[in-house]
Amino acid sequence: MAKDSIDKEIFSSQNDQNDVPVEAVPTVLGGGNVDSETAMEVIDSTSAAIKEDEVAAVPAPENAVAEEQAVAPPSTETGIKSDRKELVKSASLVALGNLGSSVLGMLRQSFIAYTGSGISGPFFASLSPAQKFNDFIVNGSVPGALIPTFNDYAENREALRRLVFTIVNLVLVIMAISSVGYFFLAPWFTNTILAAGFPPQQKLLTLNFTRIVFFSLLALGPFAVLQAALYAQKEFGWTAFAAAAYHAGIIVGAIFTGVIGKQFFGLGQYGLAFGVILGTVGEIVLLIPGMRNQHMRYMFVLDLKHPALRRILKLYGPVAFSFLFSACVAFLDQFLTTKTPCIDAMQQLKNCGDANLSAMGFATLLIQFPGGLVASALSFAVLPTLTTYMREGDIERFKSTLLLGFRLGLLLMVPAAAGLIILKLPIVTMLFQHGKFSPAQSIVTSLALQNFSYQLPFIAIDQLLIAAFYARKNTIIPVAVLVLSVFGYLAVALPFWHSIGVPAMAFANTVQNTLHPLILLLILWKTIGSLHLRGVLPALLKILLATAGMVAVAWGLQLILAHIHLFSLSTFVGSVLTVIVAGGIAAAVYFVLVIAFKVEEVSMLKGAVLAKLGKK
Repeated sequence: MAKDSIDKEIFSSQNDQNDVPVEAVPTVLGGGNVDSETAMEVIDSTSAAIKEDEVAAVPAPENAVAEEQAVAPPSTETGIKSDRKELVKSASLVALGNLGSSVLGMLRQSFIAYTGSGISGPFFASLSPAQKFNDFIVNGSVPGALIPTFNDYAENREALRRLVFTIVNLVLVIMAISSVGYFFLAPWFTNTILAAGFPPQQKLLTLNFTRIVFFSLLALGPFAVLQAALYAQKEFGWTAFAAAAYHAGIIVGAIFTGVIGKQFFGLGQYGLAFGVILGTVGEIVLLIPGMRNQHMRYMFVLDLKHPALRRILKLYGPVAFSFLFSACVAFLDQFLTTKTPCIDAMQQLKNCGDANLSAMGFATLLIQFPGGLVASALSFAVLPTLTTYMREGDIERFKSTLLLGFRLGLLLMVPAAAGLIILKLPIVTMLFQHGKFSPAQSIVTSLALQNFSYQLPFIAIDQLLIAAFYARKNTIIPVAVLVLSVFGYLAVALPFWHSIGVPAMAFANTVQNTLHPLILLLILWKTIGSLHLRGVLPALLKILLATAGMVAVAWGLQLILAHIHLFSLSTFVGSVLTVIVAGGIAAAVYFVLVIAFKVEEVSMLKGAVLAKLGKK
């Protein structure tokens, strides 16, 4: 009964939109004057595809439909090829933006690591409340509620503008009130959950950090809404690069802390927290060119009776519950991590809570590098296309687009996972073992990284499946599956946090993020029929064979290089050379093998990236 009622709600929401015309918003790249030639080419190809779709969408008598079906395959095949090119172009652009942001993110973590676990541990602990609250209030609604709703208003620019800034202003009011309230709640929350296992000095630092960081929500909340509005209009350029400002702000704060230290009445040590404020303001600033391109000037409006608000709340209700639920799990994870025991290499320390939490934070960012570069890019690029196909009732093109996303994700995420596992220690020492970051911390961080990395291929599939359910206006199923997958986390974390420690906590997260896509895949198959997954198997087998060759090369090179003093991991130069030589050659072997195996998606990615770079 529950499943039937959910399906009924989905179909009714789709039927409500049958009168909405097919979206015809061209892809506009950020910085129109600079990249106008590329933008025009994308507009032309997109317009052609839209015209085909509009012709196909015109009602016709049954006989005419039967006759047209006999002629349809070439046109359909052409449309699918056009969709593939458009998807790869959009995903490549978002991925390039994410690449710049991720590189800055790596640099940011290196600066944070330099400050030592005494500052980095409290800083990582202090970020959680602001991040989770922002996810719960607005950020989590971006793919599931805001983008689909904004997408429906894309052809009425003034109505879209009024809706967007109603939400921006509402979020701003909520964040302002919440920031003041949290200032008084923070002492209890810090001592009980955020820094439960920290020494007294680190607890105090965490408290001050988290009070400052929470005020960043005054910029983070509106940024999420504006980013969703630009994504819905396929303005990928500036939105993809805006997130880099957040990392840049924290880097400035880390440099301030490293140079000033505890001078100026101890304010120097709070540079990281004030860097978060600087970074979030920078994100808003970098969205301004994209907003100008789309004529999205600020509007002082608070239309609480806007009909779209109720629709957004209806779509986002289940997602909000999922973020509330996942926040509780995240805080449990943080609580347990601050109390995990020291590994053998750190037995000389009485308390490893801050060092272990720092290790989990650094390893998490390394996982987010390929995750943001590939999984998130594909998800955001594919969501508008999937939403359009569901609105048109074109299930076959919906499936083919989803499968293309699967193959592209696996092509990049399988070798990424293997590379991080086989090169974990050289990567960690290269990026983080500077200043007060010790070799023992490198070991615990690499253990966390290894146990996180197993989930990477599943994350790519998971993000695409979530986008598929969101495109179907179904936000309930992903939430229900999240609750189920958490039991996998608990089954590993609760029995082993006090004995195995950090590796168990990281692997518990992997179990959770692996169960989620597997269950979603089964439900989607039961809902819309066969997904033709057998079409993915040949490409997957080739990818796995190429990855095996890559791993063998990377492992063998590390054994050889370990005997050469120049490549010693005890020095920064040695770590860099090991990653460049072993990692570079292994990556080259992988791409040579997938090209030799004739994996189709390689040529598609190559063509999209070269076309983009060739126009610059």
